[in-house]
Amino acid sequence: MKDIIIRHKWGVVTLLYALLSSTLTYYCLELGNKNPLMNGIFYTFINILTIFVIQSVMYLAVRRWWIASLVTGIPLTVLSIANYYTLCFRNSPISTQDIHNFGTTLSVIDSYSFPINVFVIGIVIFFVLNIAVTVQLYRREKGKRYSLKNILIKNICLLIFCGLFTHFVYFAENPIKPRNTFVWSWEESYYNYGYAASSIEVFQNSMNMVDMPKGYSEEKLLARDESRRVKTTQGKTPDVILILNETFYDMRDLVKLETDVEIMPFIDSLSTRGRAVVAGTGGGTNKSEYELLTSNSLQLMPGITPFNYLNFDDANSAVNYLESLGYSSWGAHCAEALNYERGIVYPKLGFDNVLFREEFGEIEKFGERPYATDEFCFDKMLEDYEQMGDGPRFQYMLTIQNHGGWDLNPDTEDTVHSITDFGDYTDDMNEFLSCIRKTDEAFKRLTEYFENSQRDVIICMVGDHAPSFAVELLDDIDVDKTFALRSTPFVIWSNFDTDYSVPRVLSMPFIMPTVLEMAKIKLSPFYSHMLSIKEDTPVLTAFNLYKTKDGETFNYSDDTKHKEKIDIYFDMVYNNVAEDTNRIDSIFTPQN
Repeated sequence: MKDIIIRHKWGVVTLLYALLSSTLTYYCLELGNKNPLMNGIFYTFINILTIFVIQSVMYLAVRRWWIASLVTGIPLTVLSIANYYTLCFRNSPISTQDIHNFGTTLSVIDSYSFPINVFVIGIVIFFVLNIAVTVQLYRREKGKRYSLKNILIKNICLLIFCGLFTHFVYFAENPIKPRNTFVWSWEESYYNYGYAASSIEVFQNSMNMVDMPKGYSEEKLLARDESRRVKTTQGKTPDVILILNETFYDMRDLVKLETDVEIMPFIDSLSTRGRAVVAGTGGGTNKSEYELLTSNSLQLMPGITPFNYLNFDDANSAVNYLESLGYSSWGAHCAEALNYERGIVYPKLGFDNVLFREEFGEIEKFGERPYATDEFCFDKMLEDYEQMGDGPRFQYMLTIQNHGGWDLNPDTEDTVHSITDFGDYTDDMNEFLSCIRKTDEAFKRLTEYFENSQRDVIICMVGDHAPSFAVELLDDIDVDKTFALRSTPFVIWSNFDTDYSVPRVLSMPFIMPTVLEMAKIKLSPFYSHMLSIKEDTPVLTAFNLYKTKDGETFNYSDDTKHKEKIDIYFDMVYNNVAEDTNRIDSIFTPQN
């Protein structure tokens, strides 16, 4: 009897050590998530048990807690450190979608620095403590033998615990950890619910990539007489140039900023310009790229990188839409084709010709920054523009000049200097602003090329996201600051008279329909419906909010006079994207 009690006590102590190991791993993850205050007692406990479930699954495979502790703790500690630097570089946490983006990360990693600070030191300290706990587990389990009956009882108990915990906390109809907690900022979810618990939500979203709108039906879409909404007076075919400019952002929207010279003198002088509300902050180029080229809001697709996850076979996009009107098309990005799988997706979007880093040859750089300048990329675009034939032409360029980091050049290369002191970020600010100045100069040169062209040309340039260090300049983040962080400049220029008024703030999916209408290009029911929405609600975000033309902010679930039109738009997006629908092609094709 005494032996039984001792063995039982021994097993409980071993289990407590395993739980302590999970606790230390939890603190590593939260420090890597820049969350030193943790998540409150309840969700701290939920996250620790989530990690313990992972550790238990490992134990079931190897039958030793000390091995399970190592196999769980080491990768999650590495993840913690990687996540910390990822937050520094792009201001969004690592998630399951980044497995697909690993090649993209490697292609730009040499342009960043990795300083050691209190968060990284804290992670290392907790990892060392975890190793000490693992050593204790090893000593307790060394040489121990267990009967088959004992193993079966332990395994069954662990399986029951793991199954019940994950079901009721994450996968039940009304789970303990709420679903869809990602709203206007990633911090709102990750800081309240913890990295482990939030990562489970991201994983769930990636398994169900496109959310079906409430009340969706193909019959409802078919019943709508969308053709009466199409503006039949449209029908011109000017050349269209679309530029998604890497980290093109106006810091004046976010902070009080005084500089020794103007930052964007040419763009500031143009009349047709404004702000585009994008899906991400400090990163997420591919999300902006997707919303720009397809006009599909990512509101229905939270937690995914579109090019890595969605099926683009016969996908509706601005590319194949313009091709259906007789346009030839060209798309380029001066980086590796493997980044976000663009080498696969661009042709599927419909581009006749695509160019990536290897086709650009020797590139021109800004000082010691490793990226091709906007001027160089625009020159290549113009060189190929002249070879595109006599028909209407569509060109798309994703630039790279302004990519982070922003401490790569010596101070002598800076052409713009902030008079406002931003502490440790002043040097980053100066290099970033100098990059934006070069973008302004390159765009001016581009418009001068077409100013006296015999062909009608319309050019739209828009930024993809703010620089990652922008959030570090803020003391706190509220809804208004989130909108500022997610609002990038857009500018539209043409060498012909458009007589068109563009709202000062648009969401990214509205950019292309606006360009089409401004250029008097024939519209599909999809684009036409979006333009009818734009009149009253020009901002439909990917973070559960929309804004009216008067600046009022609503949630998509609010019962307002705008709801019906917005719901129809999301029904159209779902019909276009989800694999389990029968796409109604007439919605997305030009109407006679």
